[in-house]
Amino acid sequence: MVGEIAEVLLTFGGAAHRDQVIDRLGAHRSRDGFRDLDLRARAVAVFDAHSRLDAGYGRVRPLFRRPFGPGAYRWALTAEAEAFLRAGSEAKRAS
Repeated sequence: MVGEIAEVLLTFGGAAHRDQVIDRLGAHRSRDGFRDLDLRARAVAVFDAHSRLDAGYGRVRPLFRRPFGPGAYRWALTAEAEAFLRAGSEAKRAS
């Protein structure tokens, strides 16, 4: 789910409201109108786990951040994560 959240944020230009991200995740998962009721809770937990400064094991840095501070519903990629993902996307297009 970490990769999916990162991909969705990238498609929104690197940042989006939490509900937009979760709606997009749900659209990828919905089958015959069925929605995963636990999706919101899992997405929030994954985002939180990968946005904490102490989330990085060793020297790994967080992937996500809240640009408007704690408690805000705006989610974003960190600058490092966004640069890495954009470079990977450009490399795929070039090959």
